Amino acid sequence: MRTHGAENFLLQAGLVLALASPVWPAPAPPPSPPPAPPSTPREFFNAGTEKLRENKLREAEAFLESAASSQTEPLQPRSLYNLGHVRFGQGIDDLKKGPAAGHAASRGRSAAQAADDAARAADEALAGSDVQAMVAAYLRGRGARHELKEATKVVKDALESHGNALRKWERASGDFKSSAELNPTDSEARQNADTVDRSIAKLIDTLREIQQLANAMGQKKNDLGEKMKQLKGKIPAPDMPPGAAGDDDEDEDQPNGPKPGEKEGPTKQGDEMYALTQEQAGWLLEGYKLDTERRLPMGQQESADPQKRSGKTW
Repeated sequence: MRTHGAENFLLQAGLVLALASPVWPAPAPPPSPPPAPPSTPREFFNAGTEKLRENKLREAEAFLESAASSQTEPLQPRSLYNLGHVRFGQGIDDLKKGPAAGHAASRGRSAAQAADDAARAADEALAGSDVQAMVAAYLRGRGARHELKEATKVVKDALESHGNALRKWERASGDFKSSAELNPTDSEARQNADTVDRSIAKLIDTLREIQQLANAMGQKKNDLGEKMKQLKGKIPAPDMPPGAAGDDDEDEDQPNGPKPGEKEGPTKQGDEMYALTQEQAGWLLEGYKLDTERRLPMGQQESADPQKRSGKTW
């Protein structure tokens, strides 16, 4: 019994010692070295195409430009083809950064209408001698001018984002056309160029409409400001609304028109407003739909042996 008790004690002691012994974790494997940066035209092309599929457009553009500038056959037309996708996608991203054209136009028209109404009210008040009517017209003009200022910011942002998109899409069209020139049998490149050109035509229509609205808003702001000055000159000082003294110092941001030296593209007739929807913005990697179900097919990566794209060999 004693022996048995001693053995139990030793077993228990051994178990306790075993549990108390430190257990050292296995050493972590060394981190994998980062992939080597591309160094050959083919590697630049593959890296750029992969970044395009990941929607990392800035990196994709740099890699694909390097591949295209190498003038290596058959990579140059394929690099330009994928650059067309990159720059079309960049244009979509630019449109997503600003307000939709329809929203900007609606906001601008509403503000312009409010300014017209306020100007008419000012004319009516100035034609009479009712001080309270002049005060009410002045306050109405102040509200309309504030709305014009806020709407002008929206229109200015829309002009900027749509202008940036236009420049990117013009480059995308050039990329697809250059790819088709280098490989005349590539019908997809020509089709993509046509699709992008139609997008550009609608975008130019939108830009022109927004710019015309911006110019009209600026004119209405000036006209309303003159009438408010006339009202201030006729309203007795004791009846002047609080804060009226600083109204003349308001800084009204005006949209910028085309920069000197920049040409404005041709426009089509019609009043159709083209605004990019969130759904359209999500179609980049799947292909962008315009008026038909045609898509922009994306180029493939280049493996050790040149691959086929839509049955074509390069």
